[in-house]
Amino acid sequence: MGIVSFGSRPAPAFEIFLQLKAIFMAIRSIDFKRLEVYEAGALLVALLAYPGESDDEEERRSRVHTSLCACALRAIYEVDPDRAVSPQLIKPIYAFQTERNCSLGLRTLPRRLRHRMIAARMAYPLLRKAESGEVPKLPARIRRLSINAMAELVLDDAGHSDPENVETRIWRQSRPVIHLASAVHGYLHLLEAKTKSNGLGPLMTSRRVIEYVVRNAEYCESLVARSEGLRVDPERLIKIRLA
Repeated sequence: MGIVSFGSRPAPAFEIFLQLKAIFMAIRSIDFKRLEVYEAGALLVALLAYPGESDDEEERRSRVHTSLCACALRAIYEVDPDRAVSPQLIKPIYAFQTERNCSLGLRTLPRRLRHRMIAARMAYPLLRKAESGEVPKLPARIRRLSINAMAELVLDDAGHSDPENVETRIWRQSRPVIHLASAVHGYLHLLEAKTKSNGLGPLMTSRRVIEYVVRNAEYCESLVARSEGLRVDPERLIKIRLA
């Protein structure tokens, strides 16, 4: 009693419970029946910036999500005065956020998002190879397709002189959300090509954009699983699904 078979090795039931809990906790659902569009967008941005599993990271993620929602509401009301004076449901935690609290909550967000986009640039050629089976064209100075070589490619953008620092401080921290980072990077590239804009605003305010990014993140997730060069365990990815 209390012992069940897990593969070929008996394991305590509680150990299996923890393993299953970790798997299900890594799946995040975007349900527009429960979330306002700006809440769903804020969830994606917060996960992108703070993908860690620790309690401290979860607390930071929660603060960032609250601050993003408060900022989104202010921006919406500034461009839509009629909505600002119309009765509507709103969580008090967003309404009571001061500008100072928002600034503090979002202080490290730009740097972290920049790091995720750098990581997405590093992953892009390896995902392309996983998709097509062929090595994409690389700059002449890059002799082989690897994370270390990609780290050398982004040194200037990363502000580092040593590829190992890029791998340690940017790549490793980005691995749990590299599929989401790649999807967001692809969306921003498409947006810039069409409108010359590179902002994340639509990811916070457009359900269509959020759905597009989530579906592409799921596709990138499948490429991560097929890639041999990324060195990312697909089971450690934070999976995001549309409800």
